[in-house]
Amino acid sequence: MRRKGKHNDNPFADMVEMSESFLPDERSESARETAIDLRDRVAKLESQIQAQYSAMAAYATIAQQSVDAAKVEARHDIDRSQSTLIGLVERVRRECQDSIQGVEVRLGGGPEGDAARMSAMEMRMATLESLLTTTLDTQRQLMETVQLLMQERMQREGWLVSSGSADELSLR
Repeated sequence: MRRKGKHNDNPFADMVEMSESFLPDERSESARETAIDLRDRVAKLESQIQAQYSAMAAYATIAQQSVDAAKVEARHDIDRSQSTLIGLVERVRRECQDSIQGVEVRLGGGPEGDAARMSAMEMRMATLESLLTTTLDTQRQLMETVQLLMQERMQREGWLVSSGSADELSLR
């Protein structure tokens, strides 16, 4: 493989010429390595940014769903509280109205009213008072009659002195 015209004693001379054209110089090699390294880093950074963007979008979606769920729950709580409050107010209103109507009926003087019951009670008390007065008068008359009868009997049987009474009688 010798070339004509040039005579080299170095058998590797052709290889040196080949190696120079086959392998690039160090500066271009280091620039190429740097470019490849930068391209790899940029690709990794891009994938990380995309992953973070996707994660942030997912977190934002979850947060929005949580906010919506909290709004719905709060609305239901407000509705329940409102219906409970309205129910309690209606119940108090009904109870007050029933109480007022009951008082009106009792004071209205109907056959079952308080005034009628009070009047009937006063009549009963008056009747009881008159019966008690009559009973006391009868009791007094009976006592006087029994005293007279006892005194008369005691005098007949000799228990009493002619001028004495049953109260003066003693066992001395």
